[in-house]
Amino acid sequence: MLQNEKYILVDNEESLAKLLEDLDLYDMAAVDTEADSMHHYLARLCLIQITIGDHYYIVDPLCGIDLAPLFKARAMQTLIFHGADYDLRLLWQTYQFSPKNIFDTMLAAKLLGEQRLGLADLVREYFGDELKKENQRADWTIRPLPLEMCEYAIHDTFYLHELCAILVEKLQAVNRMSWLTEQCNALIEHSRHPAPPKKDPWRITGSSIYNPCALNILKHLWEWREKEAESMDRPPYKVMPAELMLAIVRHVQATFPTIDENRLPKLPRNFKGERYDSFVNMLRDACATPEEDWPAKLPKAPPPPVVPNADLLLSLKMWRDEKAENLKIDPSMVANKSQLIWLAAPGTMPWVDRYDEAHLMQWQRRIWNEILQDKLPTAARAIRS
Repeated sequence: MLQNEKYILVDNEESLAKLLEDLDLYDMAAVDTEADSMHHYLARLCLIQITIGDHYYIVDPLCGIDLAPLFKARAMQTLIFHGADYDLRLLWQTYQFSPKNIFDTMLAAKLLGEQRLGLADLVREYFGDELKKENQRADWTIRPLPLEMCEYAIHDTFYLHELCAILVEKLQAVNRMSWLTEQCNALIEHSRHPAPPKKDPWRITGSSIYNPCALNILKHLWEWREKEAESMDRPPYKVMPAELMLAIVRHVQATFPTIDENRLPKLPRNFKGERYDSFVNMLRDACATPEEDWPAKLPKAPPPPVVPNADLLLSLKMWRDEKAENLKIDPSMVANKSQLIWLAAPGTMPWVDRYDEAHLMQWQRRIWNEILQDKLPTAARAIRS
């Protein structure tokens, strides 16, 4: 049980040297990260928690020391995470670092059919302990780091070595260790290829029904919010939530091309003085924008790349759910919705090509081979129908 365990704060060359010495004694480390996306305009990596043996380290990436040697250390090449996706992307974006191997305890639990996948849930189930939650939304840029935040931070790696050992044994017992290895390798690769920037990011959810006049107002409002958020160093949603933006657009459009300030929805309390004047002037600028400069409504979505055979899709879903129940895992692990659609492609496409189009992993392909060996006569009838 975790009770006031000592930790080492790595914020100078001496403590970094101690950590590097420890890391070269082990083959694996448990790692977690903390960022500040809930408190600042641009998300930064603020902490790297590392547990090796019975030593608990909290690395401060904001302290100004060169952390490059950390990512060359022996134990950092094989890491244990819980929910690795965000941590891997943050480490790659900040340091161009990704480990050679990972063990993701959340993925492992999912492949074992665990119903609750949170770290706190697994710690409660396997160790009977309760993780602290008080600092989940803390601002991790605070320096010096408060004691209670440091103690909270090491909770996220404290149990990972033991949890990993338990889950490895359970995966091996059901011959699913290779499933996890493949999933984890895909996560590492995915973390190195961030999604391209969204085109027209101002087209927020809920705006697709707007006409060009409303879209023009929304675009001006979104761009104003971005500038305010950057100048205030706050997340944009804390300057103005999306729901309020949409409400403002509706009210402004109702009195277009004039601005009736009395009909605006209730604004945040800090919309006073210069900020309020800037906000109203932005709305006036939006209303004065020539119609030919208004953004157009997006065209209807293009047709999907494949329209599935409806009867085959129904059969595949039924067979998938049946197999997942036998394996005691979530059906989406066998094939998610988009994968099922590709598997149910019309015509006589060979199954191996369907697997490729669906981007099935090798372990998923083996499961589908088992399904089709059992159901193939029915599958053939569904394809021909």
